[in-house]
Order: sequence, then structure tokens, then C-alpha cells
Amino acid sequence: MPTRYVLKIPCPISGCSGQSKLSQWVCARDNGTMYVDEDGYLSCYSNNHRAKIIYWRFDCGERGSGSKHNYERYQSADLEGFSHAMAIGLPHLKEAGAVWVTKLIQSVENQFVNGDY
Repeated sequence: MPTRYVLKIPCPISGCSGQSKLSQWVCARDNGTMYVDEDGYLSCYSNNHRAKIIYWRFDCGERGSGSKHNYERYQSADLEGFSHAMAIGLPHLKEAGAVWVTKLIQSVENQFVNGDY
């Protein structure tokens, strides 16, 4: 089983005004903490909802002018947005280590670039 850590990243939606605020994410289905693992999967606390990052949709709560979330609450991240979010969030995940982080980055790239659905 992959090692998972609490997902602490800013909004991964490109152009969202929430891209500057580090957030701890909550699963909308069970209201539990979200986790990320090195295989590029997100899961809820109970692990009942686990899927590749490309299948998750995000709502950062930003509804103001200039936010990409003005009209559609949940949106899918793209590689640019998720890479930006990881670049901000991963330094706060010191316990994961370089090998774990490298595998996560490669897994996310495979999902977005190579169409690893």
C-alpha cells in the first residue's frame, strides 16, 4: 500500500485566486481530510474514495471577482495548476522525503501528459 500524507496545497485550478493560499483539503463526500500518495492518487480519510488525481475536482471556496470558481464550483485541475500547487505544498511535507516526492511528481506527469487514465 502506498504511503499517504495529508493534502496541503493551494487551489490547483489554473487562474484561480486561491492559488496563493495553502489549504488542507476536505472530501466533499464524507467530510474527511484528503490525502495524497506517491502513486498520484487522492483519497479521503476513510480511503473509501481513492482515485487518480486527474479524476478529482476541486472547490477552493473562492467566489469573488477574478476567480475561476465564479460559475462552476468543482473544477478539474490541469498539469500546470497541479504542478504549481505541488511546488507550494510539497516543501511543507518534509516527512515524505525526496524519493516519495519524486515518485509523486512522475506519477502526476504520467497522468496529465501521457493520458494515463
